[in-house]
Amino acid sequence: MESSSDFIVPADFSKEWQHIQFVKANSKNEIYTAMRYGRRYVLKKLAGDYARLTNYEMQQEQEFLNSIQLVHPNIAATYAFEEIEGVGRCIVMEWIDGVTLGEWLQTKPSKAARERVFMQIVDALEYIHRLQLVHHDVKGDNILVTYNGQNAKLIDFGLSQTDDMLTAVPNNAYDDISALQRLFPDICPKGQFFRLSDLRNAINRRKRFIRLLPVILSALLLAAAITLFYLSWHERQKEQQRFEAMTAQVDAYIDKERAHLLEIVNRRDSFDANNPVDRQAHIACHEEYSEYVQSQWLIRDSLMNLYPENDPLREQLWQLWVRREAEMNTELLSLLFAKLK
Repeated sequence: MESSSDFIVPADFSKEWQHIQFVKANSKNEIYTAMRYGRRYVLKKLAGDYARLTNYEMQQEQEFLNSIQLVHPNIAATYAFEEIEGVGRCIVMEWIDGVTLGEWLQTKPSKAARERVFMQIVDALEYIHRLQLVHHDVKGDNILVTYNGQNAKLIDFGLSQTDDMLTAVPNNAYDDISALQRLFPDICPKGQFFRLSDLRNAINRRKRFIRLLPVILSALLLAAAITLFYLSWHERQKEQQRFEAMTAQVDAYIDKERAHLLEIVNRRDSFDANNPVDRQAHIACHEEYSEYVQSQWLIRDSLMNLYPENDPLREQLWQLWVRREAEMNTELLSLLFAKLK
């Protein structure tokens, strides 16, 4: 419906219906707007031959009786049921300065605005469901969104039925809920809901989850970081244990070698260097020293073969053995050659 910018003047404040204008028609109804007491209203009447059929007249009366009892900020108000000259028997309803929901959605409103309008429609439907009334025709053309404030207004209760009416239409709130899901697929959770309270609870649960999602993601990231840190620390501990075991193994062999070589060096103390026989014993000890060192190199090589070529411990074993050998030989060889003098 188009917004009016007419100025209100004293002549417009008349109890008579004025400025009656045809708006649209469908298969069974005609819609007009009219002015009374300076205020615009909507007039809804039966179209053509339907106005002379008793069963449709009864449906029109029932629509008025259903609508007149509804007082809700998101439902278009119904004021009267009158015979209007030049029009006929009409339901007099609130005129809404706004557009249909379908037209409003085409303007691509924000997610917050859509959620606000959606919840207003839910409030309106919950209200009529508590009155044991079902709309049965929730669609984009039967929901208006006001220009001022973008508030939803539910209209057209022509198919509405109450539980105490004899009707072929099942009085099931699921009809209204499923229609609402089709109108707002990005807001409504999927699934079947037979009560609006269940739909509202599902939406609230999803909102709580969305609010908690950053916390959950942060917790997962923290847990992942802790796990990676633990795995890294555990791997370092494992490597440290392997290194310590390798070091202990090398030290054990070097200590054994040192003890044997020291025994050779000390044995030479019993020989007289000026005695030709002892002189030969000196030389024999020196050769024994060299042969034993070379046998230990074979042990070193066999230890290195326990580690793959790409294993860092292989290189570390080599460097450790060479360093220990160098330290030991610096000490023992100086003693060995000193006794040759």
